[in-house]
Amino acid sequence: MSAYNEIDTEITDRDCLVEALQELGHVVQVHETPVQLEGYHGDKRQQRADVIIPRRHVGSMSNDIGFVKGADGKYKAIVSDYDRSRYGDAWLNKVRQAYAAKKALKLAKHAGMRLVGHKEIPTAKGKRIQYVFQK
Repeated sequence: MSAYNEIDTEITDRDCLVEALQELGHVVQVHETPVQLEGYHGDKRQQRADVIIPRRHVGSMSNDIGFVKGADGKYKAIVSDYDRSRYGDAWLNKVRQAYAAKKALKLAKHAGMRLVGHKEIPTAKGKRIQYVFQK
């Protein structure tokens, strides 16, 4: 049985998290209250999450991947040792980037702005996306 690891994030908005995961191609289950994650044998694990990528969509020998909201309002990613090889830091950084984009768009829309364009800026670690908004 593979142990689960909890990884801190700065993610606070469930809807933006779900949209980000879906944009990255993941099937996502959302629960109003956290439910037990499933291990690769279909066994219920002690860890609970309210945003879950079901194991059958992670890999044939994988466990569920979950996100649970902490008392501080921030989500923690819950990923098994086994799945960290594919769903480790690099993957979580993609999730964070997609989330940040969704959150920025949501905040801009709430402020009465609309997206008029974006450009990709190369960086040492890949790329950064700069959005252009207009009132």
